[in-house]
Parts: sequence; C-alpha cells; structure tokens
Amino acid sequence: MARGRKLESLKDFERALKNNYGIGQGSDYKPWLRTVDVKSKGTRSLIYGRKSQRDHHMMSSIESEHFYLAEFSNHVIDIREQFPLLPLNYTQKVAKILGVEHPKHPITKEPIIMTTDQLLTIDSPQGIIYHAISVKPEDDSDNLRVLEKIDIERVCWELLEVKFSYFTGNELTRVQSSNLQWATSPFRENPISFSCDQINCALSVVASGQYFIEDLCNQLISRNIISHDDALLLIRFLIADKFIDVDLSTNIPESGLIDIKYVTAKQETTIYGAS
Repeated sequence: MARGRKLESLKDFERALKNNYGIGQGSDYKPWLRTVDVKSKGTRSLIYGRKSQRDHHMMSSIESEHFYLAEFSNHVIDIREQFPLLPLNYTQKVAKILGVEHPKHPITKEPIIMTTDQLLTIDSPQGIIYHAISVKPEDDSDNLRVLEKIDIERVCWELLEVKFSYFTGNELTRVQSSNLQWATSPFRENPISFSCDQINCALSVVASGQYFIEDLCNQLISRNIISHDDALLLIRFLIADKFIDVDLSTNIPESGLIDIKYVTAKQETTIYGAS
C-alpha cells in the first residue's frame, strides 16, 4: 500500500514536482494529492479510468459522482484530478488581489499549493480545450472560506483563459452517476470482453422502449446469445460502451427497469472491451 507524503513546506513541494506529481496526462498523470496523502471528511476512493487507464484519486463521493458523469461524455478525453495551481506565487498574487487569505498548512502555517478538483481535457470542434471544475458538496455553498478559495481558483483559471465551473450536484446527477457506476464498473481494470457476434445478436434483440431487465436477460439467454451468468453483464456492457442509449434519470438496478432510447447499428469490430 502506498504511503502518504508530507506536503507541508516549500521543500516538500519541490520534491513532489521532482517526482512528477501534478505533471503529465492520460495514464502518465500523477495527481498532486492522492487519497493516502490527505485526511478527508468525504468518502475517498480509487476509480480506474476507462479512458486514462490509471487509478483516479477521489476525495469525496461528490468528486466520484462528477467523475462518472464527465468520463461518460464523448467529448472528455482526459480527467486530471487534484491538479496543482502552479507556481505558488501565482495563487498568492491572485489571493492578494482578491483581498483574501491564501490557504496555509494547518500545522506549519506555510502557504500550500492549491489544487483544482478535476481538470477536463475536451475534444471540441475548435480543437483541444480545458475545463477546470471545483467539486464541492452543496453544504459548502454557504461556507465563506470555501467560497474564497474557489474564487482564487476561478480567477487563476480565467486569467489563463480556461473555463471554470463549480459543481455541487443534485438528485438527478446522483442518480445518473450511480447508473453509470453500475454500468461501467465491470469494464474498468481487467474488463470482461464480448465478441462481435454476441454484440450484434444482442442489438438485434433490443429495440427502443421500456423493459424489465430480467425479461431482457431471459431473451438473450433463450436465443443462446449469452450464458445465464453473463446476461446482465452484457446489458451493462451495451450501456457502458454506448451501443444503447438509455434513460439515466431513474435508478436502473433499484427499479429493475431499463428505458432504451436508441440502439446503434450492427458493428464490424471483432472484440469489445474497455474503452
């Protein structure tokens, strides 16, 4: 198990940079803060990215919620969590201009490197662009100190001409994210794969409309498309890899219902696995 790092002084920050924390992209990116490095009130977790092919360090359930939503977007090609705002004197200058106190380490009282919760790399019609997201629970929305730190982030990114947003989530995004977690979790690290024939046969069975998941599984089994043990996995795979477009606004595993909006055409590729 990885050990936590000290990030209390300028020397610690220099050591972190030397070890490539906060640097890189895709599978090579190392977040400035890892789950083992900080104490967090939230539920910390590691999520293996289907696009990045690495573990993503989430410091709270709301960060995980946003991660699943962002990763599922066709336009988001990379997510770099706990992204450092460097150099230190940049955020210090912005804090001074705003007239707010720069974050300090609670013990050493030295200024710390600020981070943005998630920096998205987006493939847009205009080319590659970036979108910085501060992800905080709604309860923090009236916390003045939290808002001051978010304001420092916002100005830092806007001066770099990078879009900045503040995500608090709501009941709909929680349900959508939960559905995506359910659909994609088997196809992350060491994913199960299905053959082209299985995919195409399954696509020939489903159509737009609402189904009981159990009935849909039984159709796939009765046509010898898939075994009983793997039928539900195949349905989750069709959602995860967007062979079918489903309504994500209702809790799918809880309700046992799936509302299919669109089914893709037959595929040519031989084997499907993780994105």
